[in-house]
Amino acid sequence: MAELVGMGVLRVVGPAKLTAAMKAADEERAQQQDASQQPAMTSLAQYIREQFDIMKRHRNSGNAGWTERLLRALRVFKGQYDPTQLAEIRKFGGSEVYARIVAMKCRGASSLLRDVYLAPDRPWGLDPTPDPDIPEEVLQSVQMLVQSELSMLTAQTGQQPDLTQVRDRTTQLVEAARQAAKKRAKNRTRLAEDKVDEILIEGGFYKALSEFLSDLPLFPFAVLKGPFVKIVPTVQWKNGQAVVMQKPRLMWKRVSPFDIWWTPGVSDIEDAAVIERDRITRTDLNDLLDLPGYNHDAIRAVLDEYGRGGLNEDWDASDSERAVNESREDPHVNQSGMLSILEFHGNVQGRMLLEWGMDKEQVPDAMRDYFVQAWLVGRHIIKVQMSPSPRKRHNYFVTSFEKVPGTVVGNALPDILDDIESVCNASLRALVNNLSISSGPQVVVNDDRLSPDEDGEELYPWKRWHVQSDPMGGGGSSKPVDFFQPNSNASELLGVYQKFSEIADEISAIPRYLSGAGAGGAGRTASGLAMLMGNASKVLQTVASNVDRDVLDPLLRQLLDMLMLTDPTGILQGDETIKVMGVSVAVQKETQRSRQLEFLQITANPIDTQIMGPKGRASVLRSVASTIGLDGHPVVPNEDDLDKQIQQMQAMAQAGAQAQGNQAPQGGNVTGDMGPRTNIAGGSQ
Repeated sequence: MAELVGMGVLRVVGPAKLTAAMKAADEERAQQQDASQQPAMTSLAQYIREQFDIMKRHRNSGNAGWTERLLRALRVFKGQYDPTQLAEIRKFGGSEVYARIVAMKCRGASSLLRDVYLAPDRPWGLDPTPDPDIPEEVLQSVQMLVQSELSMLTAQTGQQPDLTQVRDRTTQLVEAARQAAKKRAKNRTRLAEDKVDEILIEGGFYKALSEFLSDLPLFPFAVLKGPFVKIVPTVQWKNGQAVVMQKPRLMWKRVSPFDIWWTPGVSDIEDAAVIERDRITRTDLNDLLDLPGYNHDAIRAVLDEYGRGGLNEDWDASDSERAVNESREDPHVNQSGMLSILEFHGNVQGRMLLEWGMDKEQVPDAMRDYFVQAWLVGRHIIKVQMSPSPRKRHNYFVTSFEKVPGTVVGNALPDILDDIESVCNASLRALVNNLSISSGPQVVVNDDRLSPDEDGEELYPWKRWHVQSDPMGGGGSSKPVDFFQPNSNASELLGVYQKFSEIADEISAIPRYLSGAGAGGAGRTASGLAMLMGNASKVLQTVASNVDRDVLDPLLRQLLDMLMLTDPTGILQGDETIKVMGVSVAVQKETQRSRQLEFLQITANPIDTQIMGPKGRASVLRSVASTIGLDGHPVVPNEDDLDKQIQQMQAMAQAGAQAQGNQAPQGGNVTGDMGPRTNIAGGSQ
């Protein structure tokens, strides 16, 4: 045997294993050959892949990342324990009950936010410019009118008028023209606001906002995307026939926090390059073949290479657990044949864009960086375009329930209440276990005293026990069956649970009565409960300010930019100011309605009515009607109709006075927007 030392050992396998190994080797060689025959990725596709890998590693990097926090938020909302903690609980035995305090708080916070942003009152508006330009023809008309009055006065008196009178008259007419311009700008802005709101409704903005508000208290950050252009089928009816037309439309959507990555280290999402991951079908790709701007050869290559099996190479390690919690198909299985697509927004060197095939007119300098949007499927880029935003900003808007300075990722209710809910869960499990153990007596059976045919596991009333004599000679003093009652700690454990639930109310600032639970103290009366609800709304003012500042304001500004670039109607002038009112609605919603009703009642007297005038009273009525769910404009006449009514009433009053022989006063003021108009000569006009 010495000569065998140092020689190799031959392993003997069966025919089936040998065939399988040879087949696997052949498949591996075929894959390597196919990979060598396939064209290499362009530098742009490779750059996007590298950026995606960097962003994924950062998000999944232990304590510095937030992937595990996203998964924990899903578990908390569904009332599931962490797998490691669940294994420890099962090792100990007993109840696996879950309190779901955080889920209740998230529902309460979402309800408050929806009451602010999805109420009949818009949480945003447009304000006209405070100093609109007076048209040149109006200024010329003012000069002509002043010259005409000057000539008339000179002809009547034979003297030149005082320069002070001329200047005052000119100032009066210019100010009247300015007020008329402000009125026109206000009316035009109201029409523009209605048009913008119609675009938001058609594009699904409010549906996306509702889903965004559900994510906000649950995840460390929430994402709203838009506007982006999508070709959607629209149906128009002509002569009783449905005509389907493909039309572009501005759209909005909520993006899952699991499906977005950005440049590591940025403190503001506006400064980051962003990659969104989405899933599309072969039908979606086929539809793109009919649209301009897409690389049709790349789309056909994707359809050919990935066949019917789909593509799932861009999925993360956390997606399997996420799919289970969201009741979806595991993307790693991908029996539906979905294809993953990466949408990139960021700066790219011009050399890569020229290599991909972009026009040199769009990329004049190969060394400069250009802000682009690109769509990558597998190894193929199906579309690249310059960012349509004149501000060079992507259309992803991110904020948090509790912002942390210096980072995009903040804190949500699962992060804020993590320790409190752990204590509540432990108390609740101990409570259930103790209730179960102390619900009845424990039985001690001395098997040595039972007869061989006696069943010690069976208990029922009036049972007769057959026992043997005490082997220790105790004379039967030792009981064969004995009972004892475990102590019940239910009151103490329940008190601990209730106390920590109250602490959760204080820390989260989302009281339990927002979800329908009873409120003691001041909450026992309707007015007291309304006061407590108002106080609870105030604590969400900070959250509302985050939404206003980080989402609604920049999103609406980007929408106005898109409309200024594409809308041919000219309904927007470009000088409108966006007014986001989420915080003010949260603060003043109930208070403002009651104050308006009080003001309406207080001013219902002849003196105040004379001071306010019909137009002032009509303005108050419109405002009050809108706060109680009525459209104030059909209820109360507009200013033009109101002027006609006033003139008719004045004419009827004058006719009645003349019929009675009274003389109507001469030279009175004419009621109107500009008040009394006095010319240079001092007469009424």
